[in-house]
Amino acid sequence: MHLRRTFQLGFLSATILAACSTAPRESTAPATSSSSSARLADAQRLHDDVAWLADDAQGGRRAGTDDARRCGEWLAERFAALGLEPAGEQGFLQPFDVPLAAVDRGGSKVSCGTQSWSGADRIVPAYCSDGASATGTLAFAGYGVENDALEWNDFKQLGLDANDSLAGRVALIVRGAPPRRKAAPVADANANVVAGNDWGASTSVLTKVMNCKRRGAVAVVVVEHPEHPEALPAFDAAEARATSLPVLIVSAQVLMELAPEYVQTLSWMLDHPMKGLVEVGAPERTVEVVADVEHKKGAAFNVLARLKGKTSARCIVVGAHYDHLGMGGPESKAPGVHAIHNGADDNASGTAAILEIARLLSQRETLECDVVFAAWSGEELGLLGSRHWIEQPTVPLASVAANVNLDMVGRAHAHKLQVLGVASAAPFEAWLGELGRDHGFELALNGSGQGIGGSDHQPFLEHRIPALHFFSGVHDDYHKPSDDIERFESDGAAATVDLTVDLIAKLGAAGELAYVEPLKDPNAPAAPSRGSNGTWFGTVPEYSFEGPGLKLAGTSAGSPAEKAGMRKDDVLIQVGDVKIDTMQDFVYMLSLYKAGDTVLAKFLRDGKEESVRVTLATRNKQ
Repeated sequence: MHLRRTFQLGFLSATILAACSTAPRESTAPATSSSSSARLADAQRLHDDVAWLADDAQGGRRAGTDDARRCGEWLAERFAALGLEPAGEQGFLQPFDVPLAAVDRGGSKVSCGTQSWSGADRIVPAYCSDGASATGTLAFAGYGVENDALEWNDFKQLGLDANDSLAGRVALIVRGAPPRRKAAPVADANANVVAGNDWGASTSVLTKVMNCKRRGAVAVVVVEHPEHPEALPAFDAAEARATSLPVLIVSAQVLMELAPEYVQTLSWMLDHPMKGLVEVGAPERTVEVVADVEHKKGAAFNVLARLKGKTSARCIVVGAHYDHLGMGGPESKAPGVHAIHNGADDNASGTAAILEIARLLSQRETLECDVVFAAWSGEELGLLGSRHWIEQPTVPLASVAANVNLDMVGRAHAHKLQVLGVASAAPFEAWLGELGRDHGFELALNGSGQGIGGSDHQPFLEHRIPALHFFSGVHDDYHKPSDDIERFESDGAAATVDLTVDLIAKLGAAGELAYVEPLKDPNAPAAPSRGSNGTWFGTVPEYSFEGPGLKLAGTSAGSPAEKAGMRKDDVLIQVGDVKIDTMQDFVYMLSLYKAGDTVLAKFLRDGKEESVRVTLATRNKQ
């Protein structure tokens, strides 16, 4: 499951369907099909399939890698063994490109006149650097920190606060936080004075770089302080963020050779941390910055199979993503841990489930319509596989009657499931009520398809195709190496398969299903475009778009973007003072502005620039 925001437990608007019974929690040992006299799904088979997908040998199944390709080929073989027809572009496979982890190629350098500095002991690209070069006049910007709450703004104190103050220049900033600051003010008479050590994200390299970019910098050089130097950090490909700038971290020795007059300034800053910055008085010098970072793409594969029904004029797409996080990276909830993320629940569980559903349906009487089984890749990178298929479908999109998405169904030990998208077709609520009772499930129904974040049902809803998402709940192992086979609950997954099989039979027999706009729920968890300070814009990004700009896959219901008239396929190029080249610019903008601010948003629509004023909000106060 792909979540680019804080996950909130529970659904405030959910309808709870009482279960006939509650199953006891099972042990971690795999259950067998004999655990229920009515059980059709094979819990042992599910356990074995999850164990294969979540084995260390599969390397975490990151889309675009050989590990994920091997898993895709394995899935194709499994579908073929069940007698299903291929429904891809190359047999069972549909290839598409995804971004790979960035690579430091070792050739980064800084040049000034006839001098040049390079070498991993003196210069490394920052994790937020693009592979690019730029030339400009060197401009000192202190620590590059602006933090109003702590009364610190390097740019203001250096006269660099205008939006174009660093236009065409190479910003030089100091790594780390200023040496100390004032204690935070007392909130009330009974509160304690805060110790005053927490700068938050304002001192991260990424935030500092974005501060400089907003003011027009063409490159950023981050320097170690000469009086307390540290070893240069290795380039962290797992945390790579594209900022469209070359960004280098250089040693104190490079600073002393490149611009020795700044050393005295930095020493003064250590002794006078709250008095503002001394005039630098440095001679003007032109420098070239080269960040030798490679951003490559790799081939990912959707795996698609068709079970023929009585008619191919209609089909139901039953899908689950099989990719996960590889060795971790920005989406890992175990920061700094470089280990295989096996993703047993997310989403080996859903992948094993659709294999078992395919097996069971292939043994039943012929369904009224075709069923297309889709094992998506690239979900964790932004729903790339399902969005690619929607844009380049391998069956006529007009024939797709509904989508059923299984993402994280491996923790259903108590026979509890959450179901999203229930309002997207009129019969869904009644059907699920009946199925919940028949299968002993307690179902929490959510009308909206956007209540818990990104998953592969969303592109279907965006194209007005009814869709349901089954999900057994968030847990402490989400996006961590601990999401492994030992915690997969096979009996609950088998019960989920049985329920889903009966749902698919209902969908097949139902004929045409009219799409209904999902309910607008002001209490639902936030949409992806929400900043760390709670600021909400309400766009749904098209993650496969390469820029410049941020292409919209849609807007969230009731959001500021929707109210301002923005829509699918608009390309956002500026919000307020922030030029939008990449996703990081957009995230930075959300941290810069507050709910209630009205900003001018510029965007391209059908190639023509347009603008609209957007009043930012918070999710629960629109």
